Amino acid sequence: LGKLNDKTYLESNNPFIKIDKYNISSDKIISLFDLQKIEKFIEIKDNFKILEIGAGSGRLSECILSTKEKINYVICDIPPSIYISYKRLKSAFPNKKINLFFDIDKKSLQRKVSESEISFIFPHQLDYFNNNFFNITLAVDCFHEMDKKTIKKYFDFINQISSNFYFSIWSKTKNWYSGGLFKKTERLDFEKGDYPIPDNWDNKLKENLEFPSNQIALGYKINN
Repeated sequence: LGKLNDKTYLESNNPFIKIDKYNISSDKIISLFDLQKIEKFIEIKDNFKILEIGAGSGRLSECILSTKEKINYVICDIPPSIYISYKRLKSAFPNKKINLFFDIDKKSLQRKVSESEISFIFPHQLDYFNNNFFNITLAVDCFHEMDKKTIKKYFDFINQISSNFYFSIWSKTKNWYSGGLFKKTERLDFEKGDYPIPDNWDNKLKENLEFPSNQIALGYKINN
């Protein structure tokens, strides 16, 4: 808690309580719970290259970057969220090399990312990375918002460019208006096989989250 920045976690008058010397918000606690669960799957070490898909406000990425040193962090997202997390991390880490790489060509992107500390890219640019470039890919609380076709596309990318994958999802839900013209809903139920887990992924973690308790955390070792 002491490593998390009040300037960014409590901006916009976010509610918090004070216990001892710490200002505690739900974003701080949830982010630390997420990090604890990730590290139950795999320890984040120095010089790790981390890809986060769907970083949203940037609460988890800030938590990881605040508590871990010497890591290379890439956020893949879409507008407007990607600009929100960019603004947040620029404020939280004014001395880090942070770059938007939306217009970088395929030949240069991987080198540019390696030279930066925090990078921002769009989803189609995932195709620009070499096999197993990332030590781990993270996707917290986002895949259950996508249709199955989009999830499959992301999983195919992750299968090529990452050695490990951690994600958290609602255990089951329905996405309204994602099922096409004649089908208003599309079911997403992990236990019924609605997430296309490739055969070469080895499950190492499957647990309920502390909060929300009806979400599950999943960790996979990717064998390529």
